[in-house]
Amino acid sequence: MEEMQKPQGGAAPEERELFRQVWQRVTESGGGESPIEVLPAQAPERALAAPDAGERMERRCGELRAALGEALAGAAAYEALARRLGNRPAGRQLRGLAASARRRSKRLAVACFLLDGVWYLPQNPGGEHRESTVMGGLRERYLAERRGEEGCRSAAARAEDGDLANLWLDLAAESRESAQTVRRLLEEL
Repeated sequence: MEEMQKPQGGAAPEERELFRQVWQRVTESGGGESPIEVLPAQAPERALAAPDAGERMERRCGELRAALGEALAGAAAYEALARRLGNRPAGRQLRGLAASARRRSKRLAVACFLLDGVWYLPQNPGGEHRESTVMGGLRERYLAERRGEEGCRSAAARAEDGDLANLWLDLAAESRESAQTVRRLLEEL
């Protein structure tokens, strides 16, 4: 029998045992030596190098720009919902939430500009607008605000700069307030 190449990498002990049992069942003699050896798992050889200052700045700006895009998309969604509710109190509250989301996007744009010197604040955020009921749209906004809050909190924990961490924490608090407002609107409708 010609010798087969042994696979690189490894397997967990339970995978090796499973392989041994299967091999015993498929061999004619009931357990001959396998031409394939399952090696134990190995740690990756490459060391994780600390990112340089440029990479860290790019990563921070990427996070800021992603949050900025979400804030602008949220503002557009709040405005669309407000148009559907007209001049009722709920519509006015949604217009207030849209304005708050736009202020958040401006704060994020300023923070990114201070980091890399590039002004980035798109006027038309694009994104997809799904038609749904007002209740469905409010639910989507509630969930988006909660995800935004969690994302801001984790970005604050990763932030190496105190000012940037404080910005993320402020934005998390604003997202939480917006989520609570949306929840109250849902309860009133």
